[in-house]
Amino acid sequence: MVAEAVTISGWFVSSVFNKLRDGALSYYKAQKSWQSGMKADLDRLVRFQPQIENIIYLAERSHLPRDPNPPLYKWLARLQDAVEEADNVLDELEYRQLKGENKIVKFALRAAKQDDLLKRLREVVKVFNDLVTGLDTFTQVLRWSDQRFGTEVRGDVRQETGFLFTGNNFFGREEEKKTIINWLIGSDTKDISVFSIVGVGGVGKTVLAQHIYEKLDCFEIKIWVCVSHTFDEKTIANKIVKSLLTVKELKIETVNEAQRALIETLSAKKFFLVLDNVWNDKERGKWEKLIAPLRYGGEGSKVLLTTRMESVADMAATVVGESKMSLNLNGLAERESMLLFEKSAFVGYDPKDYPKLQTIGNEIVTKLSGIPLAVKTIGGMLNNNLDDEFWTSVLEDGGLNSDKEIDGIMEAIRLSYEHLPPELKPCFRYCSLFPQDHEFNKEQLVDMWISVGLIPKGEEEKMASKYFETLVKKSFFESKESCYTMHDLLHELAQFLSKNECLCVVSDNPIQIVQNIRHLSLRTSNIFVLKNLSELKYLRTLLLYCDIKDAEIGDVIDTALKGFKTLRYLELSSRHLSEFPESIGDLIHLRCLRITMTYISRLAPSVCKLYHLQILDCTSANGSIPSDLCKLSKLKRLYLPLIVMSMLPHIGKLTSLQHLGYSVRDEAGYNISEIEMMSELRDLMITNLENVRSTEEASKAKLTSKQHLIRIELEWGDGNETIGVSKNESDKEVVDCLRPHHNLTNLVLHGYRSTNPPKWLEARILPNLTKINLANCCLERLPPLGELPHLKCLILENLGELKKIGLEFYGSSRFGDPFPELETLKLIQLIQLEEWTEDVQSGKLFPLLKRLVVLDCSSLKKLPPIPTSLKELKLSYLQIATLPEFKQQNEGSSTNHGLRLLSTLSIIRCSKLTSLSCGFFGHTEQLVSLKELTISDCAELVWLPSEGFKDLVSLKSLKIEGCPKVFLLPMFIPKNFFPPSIQQVLLKSCGDLVASLPQLLPNLSFIFLLILEDCSNLISLPSENVFQCLTSLEEVELRNCRGLKSLGGLEAISSLKILTIRKCPMLATGSVLDSIEQLQRNKLLMALDQLCIDRPEYLLVVPLRNLHLTRRVILSGVHSMTILIEEWLLQNRTSLQILDLDGLASAKSLPESLQRLTSLRVLRLHNFVGLKRLPELPWSLEILDIDGCNEELAGRLKDGGSDYDKVRHLDLEVFGVLPQYLINELFS
Repeated sequence: MVAEAVTISGWFVSSVFNKLRDGALSYYKAQKSWQSGMKADLDRLVRFQPQIENIIYLAERSHLPRDPNPPLYKWLARLQDAVEEADNVLDELEYRQLKGENKIVKFALRAAKQDDLLKRLREVVKVFNDLVTGLDTFTQVLRWSDQRFGTEVRGDVRQETGFLFTGNNFFGREEEKKTIINWLIGSDTKDISVFSIVGVGGVGKTVLAQHIYEKLDCFEIKIWVCVSHTFDEKTIANKIVKSLLTVKELKIETVNEAQRALIETLSAKKFFLVLDNVWNDKERGKWEKLIAPLRYGGEGSKVLLTTRMESVADMAATVVGESKMSLNLNGLAERESMLLFEKSAFVGYDPKDYPKLQTIGNEIVTKLSGIPLAVKTIGGMLNNNLDDEFWTSVLEDGGLNSDKEIDGIMEAIRLSYEHLPPELKPCFRYCSLFPQDHEFNKEQLVDMWISVGLIPKGEEEKMASKYFETLVKKSFFESKESCYTMHDLLHELAQFLSKNECLCVVSDNPIQIVQNIRHLSLRTSNIFVLKNLSELKYLRTLLLYCDIKDAEIGDVIDTALKGFKTLRYLELSSRHLSEFPESIGDLIHLRCLRITMTYISRLAPSVCKLYHLQILDCTSANGSIPSDLCKLSKLKRLYLPLIVMSMLPHIGKLTSLQHLGYSVRDEAGYNISEIEMMSELRDLMITNLENVRSTEEASKAKLTSKQHLIRIELEWGDGNETIGVSKNESDKEVVDCLRPHHNLTNLVLHGYRSTNPPKWLEARILPNLTKINLANCCLERLPPLGELPHLKCLILENLGELKKIGLEFYGSSRFGDPFPELETLKLIQLIQLEEWTEDVQSGKLFPLLKRLVVLDCSSLKKLPPIPTSLKELKLSYLQIATLPEFKQQNEGSSTNHGLRLLSTLSIIRCSKLTSLSCGFFGHTEQLVSLKELTISDCAELVWLPSEGFKDLVSLKSLKIEGCPKVFLLPMFIPKNFFPPSIQQVLLKSCGDLVASLPQLLPNLSFIFLLILEDCSNLISLPSENVFQCLTSLEEVELRNCRGLKSLGGLEAISSLKILTIRKCPMLATGSVLDSIEQLQRNKLLMALDQLCIDRPEYLLVVPLRNLHLTRRVILSGVHSMTILIEEWLLQNRTSLQILDLDGLASAKSLPESLQRLTSLRVLRLHNFVGLKRLPELPWSLEILDIDGCNEELAGRLKDGGSDYDKVRHLDLEVFGVLPQYLINELFS
């Protein structure tokens, strides 16, 4: 059984005790009761403080679940309650001081001899002194437990692994095996090389390593060592030597002996060493002592690690002295997981004999996220009971969600948790507040940890960020684009460990919550759940998400919050809440308040009583703001709309604020001098700088002294203007006085009206700048931005006066090569720019530039050579007649690699461009990495490259549109004009190109999407011989091809799933009656997932008229339900599941045959304003949506209406009900 966690931290106890001693001393030292009694009690408590901290330390690292000690847990629970009560009392003492009423209160309370805080303080000190009794006994028990179980946990809990692959249950992992084997058999390096397999417990790291180890025979020596938690270089050396020698006992007592033995054994021999289950990511010295003798091995020797932590991979690579090479092992694919599951669950049986269990098993496997250990363990458990009911109970109840330990799963991931540093354990457990698979961002979680007191005082943000990154490195959090998630099994563990500490509830049924819960997440749409909430006097976190539309919701939330007096973190989301809950003002311990997804438009004055508040986030509040908000001196972050922030006078009183959007006004309380004392600012935006009247006033902002400021945005106006700013040279005098601190990394200037740049915008003053955005400015020249050594992103936008980018842009050569680290350069709407000068003197111009965008520079007729480092290039709205060349290598270089890294290229609205066989595109053989190519609206473009795009061997997406003059003779088209790598093609209004489809398409065996649009000269699609080559084509769209008369051999595309045909009027031909007779003949085996057409006559066309396995039909432009439509739908009745009909505005009824569509599940009717009644509907129907109908039909469908019985069992939605007079106007 996995143990409940020790939920109190030693550092927290120490912090509270110190505050208790110092705070009580300063507050009550003049009181006689302090003199006579409590001082002595506190002194005694301070003496016993080290012993208390020692017990917590031992309890955190001991393993009492195997020898449980309930009295100790009860003692720790009492200690936690007392410590938190003391923390609350001390918090309230500080609250009084922040409120500024301390002296008055103390005098009044002394006079009345009724200081409630003193009474509570006495009580908690008494509890502490009671707890001191029995300390020695607990200490002895814990030390004994630590000695007894410490070795087991540190080294031997996990079964020793061997190199032999046990069993034949290895599935998938082909790409992973290929990656590792390529590394193993690759070029022989002179020094040792290390590769790490990283993944959560149970994901199959060891099995993968075993499989590779067993199959590989290209090394002189192969060694397998299970390292586990004890990373001892002597022990590892002993195991290596023992595995190679026949000596039964080999004594290695010193590090020197270990290293000597390894050198003698491995010297000059090419070896393959597997170090399995490595945990050491801190003791670099031990790593170095192990690696040193391994370097004596032969060339090409390799070390393969398996570990749960990315930090171990980092350490190994650092010690070896190479770039980290690692593979993050994820779960198995569903198919392989199912094969593995069946091997375990049906041992001795044939799975085919249990079809129902296979179905249930498939759903169970889906829940296990492809973790082989979980799959095998659950499968083994189910193998003992091949009963439908038992398997279903496991599926529905979730074996991993119960208190039962399933051998192997929790044991594996528990070890990861137990070996976390004590300070990280509560941070991990806290994440059980999130629902499973919840995506969270780092900043929010860090805020939560700090607010509730999980992070020691002093540089909390920095420390919390470090904790977070450690949990990522140790694989507790998984990075997912811009957010993070927790693996399901880790989430299960966190929930179990924190079951009396944290609770996540997603329920619409009233629940009973244990009174000692500290952190609660509640999601409900039932107001009675909120009404049922009782007082939770220990609650420190509340995440409340209630989607409840009820007039009482405001009062109910307000009442509920009154029972949570000790809250530190409150996040409230309720779409139908419109008033700020007044009771929030009584939550005096709050550090963070987030109100999201509400209709609250204004903050209540009571929020100004939250003197401990550090974060206030209420971006929906767009009304008035309480002026006393500036009394919240501890506020670090304030998230309100800028227009609301601009209403707040004297914002400079918020001296702890880190982020600020500030609008300058020429009146007291709103001057730029308000910023003077705000020394903690990290991110600052100042708008309406035209209201700064003098340089003296600007100087009062003292931006130079704000060392924490890393981003600043300076705006003249409110930031909404675009083009047409009038020049005003006085702006330079003001901006020169707004010089930022040299730590600044991000600068935005918007609406700056001077023609000259600020004098401080240079490398000597702001050497750390990484991003600059100059927008809507009147600059006539640019500063020497090329001198900035760390600039990575530069955006020049709407500089209406800039006519030339000259050599001054690159800076002086004494600073080295210009723009040494620039990765992104954007020139946007520089409408006067006529010349962009090349810096021919520089050998390495833009050496790291990856993205170049030149957009709407309509006066620019020529571009300088582009750097070969580019990965993305976008040229749009330019007057260039030829494409630019690429920047040649330094003189004397023997190779010229061209644009080999370019992966995305867009050429849009270059109206004077006539040929692609020029500039860098004249060297298509060098565009080997190009994946996406878009050529759009180049009206004069005639010539494509003579050899086509065949050299673009990586091309995946090709779009050519709005190029009506493109000329191509089918008889001269070379083979592979379109490279076979292409997966998506869009051809739109592109001259002769579509006429050559029979020559262009046959080799595109990987294409899955083909779009033909505005191709007026397209008469017929290619023949069956062409289409049968397109074995991957899944979707075809034909739009506005007005000359199209035939779909050619479309039926030959066996892989086709989605077909869309719109605005192709010439397809609608043929005799309706004759075609209906043919509907029953030549049924096509093509099974479309979706057919979308805007004319029912298309159903007459081959191959559409032969379809009978279509799953979804979207039919628009329908004026009546013709016999053709009815018969065609009935032809597909066994497969048709979704039917969308749009446009039958005049139809007064639907055909009775609709009920014969026996597979139909969803019916959507759009713009059926003439429909009076519904026919009998098929019993298979589940969803009915009606968008646009008359009042009569809407009435018939309501409860009690004449058609209600037809729809009462359905998920019904009716909207867009029109009154009859509007319908009459529609048809008049």
